[in-house]
Amino acid sequence: MKKINSNYKNEIREYSEGYKKQIKDVIGKTLADISVIDRKSLPIDDKDLNNIKEIYSGKGRFWVALDNNNVIGTVAIRDMGNQTAKLNRMFVLVEYHGSGVGQKLFDYAINFAKKQGFTKMILHTHELMRRAHGFYKKNKFIRKGKEGDKYVYERKL
Repeated sequence: MKKINSNYKNEIREYSEGYKKQIKDVIGKTLADISVIDRKSLPIDDKDLNNIKEIYSGKGRFWVALDNNNVIGTVAIRDMGNQTAKLNRMFVLVEYHGSGVGQKLFDYAINFAKKQGFTKMILHTHELMRRAHGFYKKNKFIRKGKEGDKYVYERKL
């Protein structure tokens, strides 16, 4: 798989309905590329992704990273109550790994969460997403346990 140069032009935009298909494609392709799901499961059908506008409303949000208007990554914040935000849907196409897109998305989401008054952030990530585990540890998350095939992480904001 060809790696992308980190000098590409990218931007982060808040979710709009026009991105829905690309979002599902990016998340599905990424999950298949790292063997979390089988390619035969594509395209993915996910209740959460079918209702982005409703699920990530209020103090939550959903963003996309774009390269020349193509979705290359996603991240979302969900309000869990008790001043706790959940980092959701943190995905970057494999060919963009190492380019800084993930860190840019993450920083954007963290800054938003702080402005919303959240004091803690949690997340769940699949055990097979080894690269993500290192990323979250680097960004001050502490592994708190395991639920099924997912690890639970937490950090203070």
